[in-house]
Amino acid sequence: MSSMGTIVAIITVLGSLFLVTRGSTFQSMKASQTVKLAAIWAAIILGLVLLISFLQH
Repeated sequence: MSSMGTIVAIITVLGSLFLVTRGSTFQSMKASQTVKLAAIWAAIILGLVLLISFLQH
């Protein structure tokens, strides 16, 4: 996947996560819990991007 494709994929995943969490119980969470959950998702996404990049080379 080219770097432009990777960027589009990341933006798509983040947009999907935003749409999923808009109407759920995430809005009632404390700010610290939200930041922790966002950090976990960011680590998962970054790990997957690095894995895909590594497997292609």
